[in-house]
Amino acid sequence: MILPLPLKYFAEIAKSGSVRQASEALFVVPSAISRQIANLEREFGAELFERSPRGMVLTAAGRLLLDYVTQSEVQGLLVRSAIDDLGNLRCGLVRLAIVEAASMSFMPDLLVGFAREHPNIAFQLSVCGTAQIVESVVDHTVDIGLAFNVLNRDDVTLHGRISQPLQVICAPTHALAARSRVSISDLIDFRAAVPDRTFGVRYLIDRAAEEAKVELRIAYEMNSLQAIKSIVRRSDVIGFMPPMTFAHELEEGWLHAVALSERACEAATIDVVTSRQRKLPLAATAFLQYLLTSVRTPSP
Repeated sequence: MILPLPLKYFAEIAKSGSVRQASEALFVVPSAISRQIANLEREFGAELFERSPRGMVLTAAGRLLLDYVTQSEVQGLLVRSAIDDLGNLRCGLVRLAIVEAASMSFMPDLLVGFAREHPNIAFQLSVCGTAQIVESVVDHTVDIGLAFNVLNRDDVTLHGRISQPLQVICAPTHALAARSRVSISDLIDFRAAVPDRTFGVRYLIDRAAEEAKVELRIAYEMNSLQAIKSIVRRSDVIGFMPPMTFAHELEEGWLHAVALSERACEAATIDVVTSRQRKLPLAATAFLQYLLTSVRTPSP
């Protein structure tokens, strides 16, 4: 989006923290930039920067204005993407929310591969839990979501599923490493590290334990699968994850995986979803098709 000059100058100072550096980046003399900032401050009736030895530091009012400028730029990309639907993929913005498992495995390669074909398409990527992903899709904060085991909902469209059976992970020296398969009931004597309840993985763990009428010994509850893997590698604690999350550690011999016999855990998937109430912009539609083809997701 083309910003008015005063806001463009303001954003550049906020980025660099210096009128001089903004001047060099924009090829505009410092005095002209300073005048525009002074005009903005008069218009808003508030100082936007605190002048200090460290440079130009945003005030509370300045941070509010920067949020507005950032959102304006995002909305501008969305509008350009919508307008581009009339032509071809010259530009656009794709907003994604994905589970941590996807960010650790295939998603970086997909983004790079798609960018080779469409270098002017920009991406916004959020890594979060299944519950937040689905809500972001439904309220149109993002275009496409990749979430773990999405429950049937009338307000989302399921485009494909990637099989990811939930497994137990442990250190190679752990007592469970000699087993090829266990049930949730076999795990009650072992301390466990589990993701918090924003994760779809946690829903499956709790459901399996409830159906087996057992209580797991939860030693750690975390909002990072990477942190859980680190704990499991270094201790006698076990974890629960889909295979794509720990493929590298398995290959290196740092972790061992054991299959879970519970049917719901064996049938677990990472699901590709969009809002049922919204037509995707052309850029998002193109990336969705690229994603479904690349990971060969079967139709739901």
